[in-house]
Amino acid sequence: MKSQRLTLLISPEEKRHFTKMAADQGITTSELVRQAVRAYGVSSFGVSSINDARELAALTAELREALPSIRKSVRSANASAERALASIASRKVKR
Repeated sequence: MKSQRLTLLISPEEKRHFTKMAADQGITTSELVRQAVRAYGVSSFGVSSINDARELAALTAELREALPSIRKSVRSANASAERALASIASRKVKR
């Protein structure tokens, strides 16, 4: 349980930048800072540098952007498979 507070003074530009980065990743600014600090000091999940964390964040954002298209493709493929199976089943009934 998080119960301790750390106050950090940053510039308004840094705050805007951090807030945007967090929003782009779908996390809070606090979580963004926690992840960055963990990544800087070699985190428990294997990110060994802040650059690795940035790359991971960029890949995550790219994946989130692609998800709607991926979901649409999967639904389309599933519908095609269902139509094919229905066609096969109806041919078996006719014989």
